[in-house]
Amino acid sequence: AHYMMGGIKVNSWGETNVAGLFACGETACTGVHGANRLASNSLLEAVVFSQRIIEKTRKGARTEAPTASKVMEVHHSLSDRQVPQVVPVPSLSAMQQLQWDKVGIIRNKEGLTQAADILAAWQRSLPQPTDRPSCELSNLVLTGRLVTEAALLREESRGAHFRSDFPQNSPQWQCHIVLTQ
Repeated sequence: AHYMMGGIKVNSWGETNVAGLFACGETACTGVHGANRLASNSLLEAVVFSQRIIEKTRKGARTEAPTASKVMEVHHSLSDRQVPQVVPVPSLSAMQQLQWDKVGIIRNKEGLTQAADILAAWQRSLPQPTDRPSCELSNLVLTGRLVTEAALLREESRGAHFRSDFPQNSPQWQCHIVLTQ
């Protein structure tokens, strides 16, 4: 989590846009600290938001769904990527190695594109999940694709997101990238 920013968008009470679903800690993206602080990864933030979630669930009241001050509208289909016909079925270790090598601390278009192509091929090659490990791997491949595609779209460096081919930040990218399905 130390080099991957983002997470589930929540409001100031830890609520997501799915009624009754809350998130805090490393899974949440509160925006409290901005891009130079890892998303919801501080101990203080985890304590505060978990307490707020407890209060909110006890009351049972619903507040407003989370909103972003500025969200870049990006229409990008994950299915647009051309992939090789024959690919090995992914493993957890292969997934981890790919993300570390191509989507890790220092990123660039070439590595991100390679990772995106491999992840797209892996996603197409995975059989329907039938148990917990296969379901987890399927979810990891999807999450890896989303992280990779968002990093590829953001043509700048900001906070812990560093692109060696775009080392400066850009005012046009002072926004969230929200990927939906």
